[in-house]
Amino acid sequence: MEVSMPLDDPRTSRLAFAGVAALTVLTWYALPDAVRSRRARTVIKAGLLGVTAAGAATIPQVFPEERQLKPDLRIDIDLSGPARAAVAVGATAVATVATIWFEKAIYARGERKRARGVRCAHTPAAAAMALATGASGGPASSPSMGSSRVAR
Repeated sequence: MEVSMPLDDPRTSRLAFAGVAALTVLTWYALPDAVRSRRARTVIKAGLLGVTAAGAATIPQVFPEERQLKPDLRIDIDLSGPARAAVAVGATAVATVATIWFEKAIYARGERKRARGVRCAHTPAAAAMALATGASGGPASSPSMGSSRVAR
């Protein structure tokens, strides 16, 4: 049985995108199991942020139909310019704090498991998050792609 997917097939791009995203998440969260030096992890994570930025830049090419989807984000609340800015700053601050809290909680959980003697303590959570990330960006994640089955 031969399975073929040409490089210009949108499914190929989506599979590559999902694979790179999943591997980036896996590497990010499992890194403490492989690299004990905090300084080295910082350098590696800076590189992973570059991979993430490059991936974000490819979203319009990988998911071209998403450009046509323009959700109506208008809010029918009468806010002045400064009030809108305050809401935006507040929302950004909440999202930032939540992200930092999540990152620290995931890391601390792995470190508690490591202290109990569990080998590769960070990897199971990293694998679960990587699988979820890969599944959310795969070929069947867009309604316009239809079936994700490969032509035979």
